[in-house]
Amino acid sequence: MFSGRIEISGRGSSRRMRYVRGPLLAPAAGEVRVRVRYAGVAYGDVMRRRGVLAPPFDFTPGYDVTGEVDALGQGATLVQGQRVAILLPVTGFGGYAEHVVVPAAACVPIPDAVHAREAIGLGLNAITALQVLTRVAKVPEGGSVLVHGAAGGVGCAVLDVASQRGLRVYGTASAGKHHVVRERGGEPIDYRTQDFVQVIREHTKGRGVDAVIDGIGGAHLQQSAKAVASGGTLVALGVSGDVAGGLPGVVGGMRHVLRAALRPSLRVRLYGITASPGCGPAACRADWAELMRLLAAGALRTPLIGAERALARAEQAHALLEGGSVTGKVVLRT
Repeated sequence: MFSGRIEISGRGSSRRMRYVRGPLLAPAAGEVRVRVRYAGVAYGDVMRRRGVLAPPFDFTPGYDVTGEVDALGQGATLVQGQRVAILLPVTGFGGYAEHVVVPAAACVPIPDAVHAREAIGLGLNAITALQVLTRVAKVPEGGSVLVHGAAGGVGCAVLDVASQRGLRVYGTASAGKHHVVRERGGEPIDYRTQDFVQVIREHTKGRGVDAVIDGIGGAHLQQSAKAVASGGTLVALGVSGDVAGGLPGVVGGMRHVLRAALRPSLRVRLYGITASPGCGPAACRADWAELMRLLAAGALRTPLIGAERALARAEQAHALLEGGSVTGKVVLRT
């Protein structure tokens, strides 16, 4: 039997994605094989396709998947057909596939009331949002947050989680996406025509917000730092503004993190899923389970899926992310 996956091969500008098929692997002791139904698409996948932090060999990208168990290795404690959500054990690799083989302990059961498509919408992006707000920035009850790219995948997740927790949340987005920000509980700021630092200062009577979540990176971090209240936190969780420069651009952009860290009364935190203190694999599984529990209980908005493409059309999904036109999370259907 065979199974399909997306493979990224080549080097530099010749790097390409293609759908390939290979043998269907059997799980070893303590492992399960999962028939994937949905796989999340992340900007980290785009970065690796462009050669930033990519291995020097062919690989399958992808952080998170949902599906059902279709084979069990000896000693695996799950059951055949059980629906599960998985953050891949090797972070950022393996998700663009029709089947994955993982340790049974890596699987998070999906509640009956939650669809597998909704569950993937609460994967990488929503886990990031919850961890940044509660484990990294530790925004106090009744606090305030600014998130950049608020209509994107992570941005929408931050809006959902922040508003669910009673936080006041601002979000930068182009004017055409302001309705999305409002619908998700945020107060939109047009980054093209407004100075977000000035807007934040006006809305907070000069204080600033408790946390700014910046996925752009580079020099943009310097402006974000100006919007943070004394004692607040600037969270750097992406480098989308530096990716065009390749690995040298990303590395060079890190100097702005160091510059921001020198500001008095400002905490600067680099966030990496499974890598940040208190945000390891076990915490990610617990947070994903909590997000699905909240959704099943009606206490959290249904995640916004902005686009869905077939696995074999993964290049279209990447084009949507790179073009910046899509709102919410992009997913692959297998």
